[in-house]
Amino acid sequence: MLKRFEFIILTVAAAVFLVMVIASVTIARSSRALQAEINERQQFIATTTQLEVLNRELIRALAELAARSGDEQVRSLLNANGITFSVDPKAAPAAKR
Repeated sequence: MLKRFEFIILTVAAAVFLVMVIASVTIARSSRALQAEINERQQFIATTTQLEVLNRELIRALAELAARSGDEQVRSLLNANGITFSVDPKAAPAAKR
């Protein structure tokens, strides 16, 4: 049979271990939630990177169209979105061939 002092020590140790287990479970759940958020952000960044390439190609095509055809509506649309370009007078006739 346990002496009173041994019983108290074992009870306190069990309580400490129980608190540690609860803290561990809580931290693990929190970590899982944070990992899920990080995965979402990584996926968003990857998608944005892919769309950036498409966006640049679209802008380039619109700028070339506006430069070749002299379309002021396309030029003003690009300018309204902060995209400016200039036409090289030497390269413009070569592009019309």
